[in-house]
Amino acid sequence: MDLIREFFRDKTPARLLMIAAAVLLLVSQFFFYLDDPSTGILSIDADFNTTGYYIFGAKGTGWELHPHAYVILVILGFAFLRDDILEIAWFSRFGWWAAVALVIAATAPGAYFRALGGGLGGISVLMALGAAVLHVFETKRAAPAKAPPQS
Repeated sequence: MDLIREFFRDKTPARLLMIAAAVLLLVSQFFFYLDDPSTGILSIDADFNTTGYYIFGAKGTGWELHPHAYVILVILGFAFLRDDILEIAWFSRFGWWAAVALVIAATAPGAYFRALGGGLGGISVLMALGAAVLHVFETKRAAPAKAPPQS
């Protein structure tokens, strides 16, 4: 029990939510992200001409569709499990939003509403987005208010 209590000590709710999003993203990679008999993709070129591509028998787990996900999970784990990285000023401002972009990149080709892994990946994207927004509110609350100019 002390190990669990020690893990949760001194972690903000936003940080815990981002860690939970990364864990859910890890779990979602083991399930199907696409499980459709056919998938259509509409592309629009520079002249606004549309072309439809159809993939028949599209099926794949998260690891098959996102071979880069393991690198993203290592980066997220390294960033949010270490205290010294979170204390860097530029990471506090931009790193949380970059983490949201990384979570989206690890779930990008997938069907959020038609496959279990895709659905779990979509939930992890929402959790990461919520953690970034919560971090913004936490930093605004913790920042000291500026004194009005004296005349």
